[in-house]
Amino acid sequence: MTQIIKTLSEISARYDALFVDLWGCVHNGVTAFPDAVAALQAYRATGGKVILVTNSPRPRAGVTKQLVQFGVPDDAWDSIATSGDSARSAMFQGAVGQKVWFIGQPGEEKFFERLHLLDDPLEMQIVPLEDAEGIVCTGPTDPLADPEVMRPQFLYAKQKGLKLLCANPDIVVDRGEKREWCAGALAYLYTVMGF
Repeated sequence: MTQIIKTLSEISARYDALFVDLWGCVHNGVTAFPDAVAALQAYRATGGKVILVTNSPRPRAGVTKQLVQFGVPDDAWDSIATSGDSARSAMFQGAVGQKVWFIGQPGEEKFFERLHLLDDPLEMQIVPLEDAEGIVCTGPTDPLADPEVMRPQFLYAKQKGLKLLCANPDIVVDRGEKREWCAGALAYLYTVMGF
């Protein structure tokens, strides 16, 4: 039977834990949604656990800092799972080689900081495309530029047979009122280019 749910509190007692999408549900890329924060705080006050899930290419620590900036208090969640940390795990296990060409914005180099959860992570090296064994993409260098600007570099990478590791599968994201391209748009282009 279909149930129309108006508030989290109508169903939350059925669950020991909630896995909650972060962007668009708890914040809009600029500020927290007060009603969502209050609902999560109330759920946690009853003993429930809240795991925030995000396609952010950032490591968990970076998302934690971002939440503070957006006004999401610590008492609204228990832990965070990011696609960035999943991609980092794959990268440090050699998914795209040790020498990688990095596509991302300045300041995202924390993505390459050693992942201590693994027993023997690779020592990653960021190199020019010509020397790369693979590609790591956390997002476009310019999130407002059409992904097609990468076509010439991608053609060269395709000819070399390089794999691309995408740290954020989203095609676009709305940051407040502004729409931006994400790493998923570049991964999509790389995929449809074939070979």
